[in-house]
Amino acid sequence: MPTAATLNTATNNQRTLVAIWLAAGVLIFLTWWQVFALVSDSRVREFTAAERDLANITRVSQEHASRTLRSADQVIRFVQSRYLDIGNRLDLKDLTAKGVIDADIFNQVGVIDPQGIFVLSNRLFAAQMDLSDREHFKVHVAADTDELFVSQPVLGRTTGKLSIQLTRRITRPNGEFAGVVVISMDPGYFTRFYGDIKLGSKGLAALYGLDGIARARRVGDKEEFAVNAASAPMFARIAKGDEFGSYTNRSPVDGIERMYFYRKIPQYPLVVSAGLDTQELLSNHYRNRDALRIQAALVSLLIVALAGALTRYLLQIRQVIAARQFALIQIQDRTEQLNAIFALSPDGFVSFNQERRVKYVNPAFVKMTALGAVRLEGLDEQEFSAWLAQRCESGTPFAGVSALRARVTGDKPDAFELIEIERNGKRVLQVGLRLSESSTVSQILYFRDVTHETEVDQMKSEFLSTAAHELRTPMASVFGFSEVLLSQEFDAATQREFLTIIYEQSERMSNILNELLDLARIEARRGKDFHYTRVCLQELAGDLVKAFKLPPGRALPELVMPVLPLYVMADAGKLRQALLNVLSNAYKYSPAGGSVVFKIEVGVDAGQPRQVCIHITDQGIGMTPEQLQRVCERFYRADTSGKIAGTGLGMSIVKEIIELHRGHISIASTFGQGTRVSLCLPG
Repeated sequence: MPTAATLNTATNNQRTLVAIWLAAGVLIFLTWWQVFALVSDSRVREFTAAERDLANITRVSQEHASRTLRSADQVIRFVQSRYLDIGNRLDLKDLTAKGVIDADIFNQVGVIDPQGIFVLSNRLFAAQMDLSDREHFKVHVAADTDELFVSQPVLGRTTGKLSIQLTRRITRPNGEFAGVVVISMDPGYFTRFYGDIKLGSKGLAALYGLDGIARARRVGDKEEFAVNAASAPMFARIAKGDEFGSYTNRSPVDGIERMYFYRKIPQYPLVVSAGLDTQELLSNHYRNRDALRIQAALVSLLIVALAGALTRYLLQIRQVIAARQFALIQIQDRTEQLNAIFALSPDGFVSFNQERRVKYVNPAFVKMTALGAVRLEGLDEQEFSAWLAQRCESGTPFAGVSALRARVTGDKPDAFELIEIERNGKRVLQVGLRLSESSTVSQILYFRDVTHETEVDQMKSEFLSTAAHELRTPMASVFGFSEVLLSQEFDAATQREFLTIIYEQSERMSNILNELLDLARIEARRGKDFHYTRVCLQELAGDLVKAFKLPPGRALPELVMPVLPLYVMADAGKLRQALLNVLSNAYKYSPAGGSVVFKIEVGVDAGQPRQVCIHITDQGIGMTPEQLQRVCERFYRADTSGKIAGTGLGMSIVKEIIELHRGHISIASTFGQGTRVSLCLPG
């Protein structure tokens, strides 16, 4: 029988054994608990880092899309405005050549008339192309929403290319539907931009409409367009008011599970989205997890064997630290990618560190300001403000970074100012400021080149000023003499004199307004209201001369015409109006008398199609070469003395009418000797 000592020893041994195994179990439990904690923390870190990177990527994508759409919208609004001003005379090819329209981004820019016919383009297109069945036309016919419409990618009939159609309605001041301005945008412009963002072989970057149809979508190296992802959760979230956020879901398009981050683009029915394949996203995590499990198993075996437990455990900790450092290196690599994207931005950026010293200047700002070899890094904000102020024109001084920051932190969070510099050609820059809560960046100045928008506004102001000036002079006479008649008593002769002045000045204003309306109708309709018939020029000239009201003491114009009748295809009324304007000018600008010759002949230019030309020659005051260059400008008059009545619009109307007949006008004049106006039409 075992003795008590033996029993005690066995019990102690058992207790020791239990204690050893209990300790081993506790150590094993603690080891695996630590592994699970590290694995869980690693997963959370991977998702957190991925969410942060996707948020930054979508922010950059949102800003890129917004700038692109704003640029397109500016072109649309400019074409919309110019089309309302000059109609089909608008030369979109010329605007493209001058850089107003970016042909690298936009496949085509054009105008669709109210009947759905494609009438203007910056590229060659088939005449009378009917686009009335296109959604981007019908949506503007249905209602005037005054919104930019962004279509699904469609195959352009004029370009033959897959395009996103950006359109706005053209509405006349009286509310009449005048057509649609359309920009065909290459959806590949977005996918090429997304191609610079490294999201892995199954990562996704996309631009969707709120209808769920992809305008542009890139998965790895594959470009996709017009795919339907309407069942994705982000569209339901946006409908509830969540304009940005993240989620993990299996794609309704390709079935791949991804982590997504989306952002609704303000002011446009579009949303940008970026996603990372969860398998690729967690690839490092899975490797770390598997490594930790193997290491924990080894540690457990070593603990059970009572050998090298501490050493093994410390090695595991060291490897975990190495894995964390590797993860930090990956984060830094992603940060460098984002920095590269900012470096390619068309807008200028200047960032400041926490001490408010210049930290970074991107290439766009260097180009805007012709910075050259000057280095701005290290300047404090006062020194930078002084440097920029020196490069500004005196009329638009830069107030300084501190002043702009005071406005941003006050009641104007979106405050900005305009400056004008002459260092790289005349440029007007819009300067804004964004404050940052980053540990390394305190604030960012951003610069946008608005030179073109400023020039367009100036052109509109000059035209309105000229029209107002021309109307103000006769209006002043009408108002002044009316006031005199109302306030004082005059004899009948004086009253009649004043009333005659009022009548003549009112007639002058009426003529100006009628001619402005004529110009507006001609430009707006671009010949659509012309009724072309076969017109005999000899008969038209004879009727015109018979009906012409000659100034007192002047002889009828001398008609020089071929015996055989000459015919042209023309609108008889409009052609008569043009000839009457030129004939009236011939008498008006030859007050000293002299003959006026009305000659019709067939043009004989070698190598040119047959033309019939009408020459009207006077022996009047003539014009200088400088005056001759401007004679067809609106409101321009060669005589500035005021002695010869007129509005300065007659020759503008003549030029419009003749060019809509596919003809041309040429003028030869010698100062003090007379003028010859030639109107040539296809024979």
